[in-house]
Amino acid sequence: MARRRGVAAVEPPPRTREPACRHFGVCGGCALQHYPDDLYAAWKLDRLRAALDSAAVTPATIMPMARTPPGGRRRADLTLRHTRAGAIVGYAQRRSHDLVDLGECPVLLPAIIAMAVPLRRLIEAILPVNDEAEAIVNWTDTGADLLLVPAARLTLDLARREAIAAFAEATDVARVSWGSRGKPEILLTRRPPTLRFGAVVVEPPPGAFLQASFAGEATLRAAVKAWSGGARRVVDLYGGLGTLSLPLLPEARLTIVEGGAPAVDAVNAALRKATLAGVAQAVERDLKREPLSAEELDEFDLAILDPPMAGAAPQARELVRSRVPIVLYASCDPWSFAADARTLIDGGYRLERLLPVDQFLWSTHIELIALFRRIGNG
Repeated sequence: MARRRGVAAVEPPPRTREPACRHFGVCGGCALQHYPDDLYAAWKLDRLRAALDSAAVTPATIMPMARTPPGGRRRADLTLRHTRAGAIVGYAQRRSHDLVDLGECPVLLPAIIAMAVPLRRLIEAILPVNDEAEAIVNWTDTGADLLLVPAARLTLDLARREAIAAFAEATDVARVSWGSRGKPEILLTRRPPTLRFGAVVVEPPPGAFLQASFAGEATLRAAVKAWSGGARRVVDLYGGLGTLSLPLLPEARLTIVEGGAPAVDAVNAALRKATLAGVAQAVERDLKREPLSAEELDEFDLAILDPPMAGAAPQARELVRSRVPIVLYASCDPWSFAADARTLIDGGYRLERLLPVDQFLWSTHIELIALFRRIGNG
């Protein structure tokens, strides 16, 4: 495989197996279905090691990769296109703007796949020919939370609204929203879409970022719980909906720092409902522009980071100036993680453990969570 950041050339393996999906090779979603399990795991770990080597980062322990099972992906970003030949629901073809019409997907939850046929009928009812939209499906504890994002401005007249309502009833969707990701309109809520994180039940905003699979999320959360060292003052940076940190309540006092106002509002509403607002809070802050300072960080004995793909360089520089004894870093990009890990190590932290997490099954992506401990603390 290629060794440069962002490049993951997939070479033919020395031996192959039958791909799990009939769309493999055409669909742009999966790249490694033809790899046998042992070669697949080795490929992913080689990609991780290449990233770590790029910054001369050597964890004391790399744990066995946590795998997520087929049929476990609970979030899907689907393209909906109304053509003269009919409606298409699917993913982009490899190196193409054409779509693979979704007949099956061994990665997704079967319940999401089951929405494809009703979505085709809905597209034909609400989208003009040659128009398209994006469907963001988040599968929550109470069912599907669907956000429809039209590519072009489209007025939702009564007929379109009635078609969407009929679709929601037929598919038992929990909630349907419409419009841009930034300010969608909630069209109907048949029941609140909710996510339980420990003692807290959060109603996510439409199109919210969720961990890709329930199994992957559980793996990350278990690592946080096991590695937190009984911390009593916790800050969750790039905390989103509090997925990784809310289960630490009520034993710990918690501050979740997140750049998206809808997520912050959702977490604070959930904390009030759980009568935990006295021990936890979510605050809105752009950590790329305004990272927590070393002085602000000094009040915490555990920092959790789960940044976007670009990493957390400004925040990492402040962490090394602080006295925070333990840093738990979840990452969806090994290269940005490696750069930030180098900063933390040079600033006095030891990378004790790294757990690779294969959340994006059969793709070229690898996630991870890592434990850093300040040298001299334990």
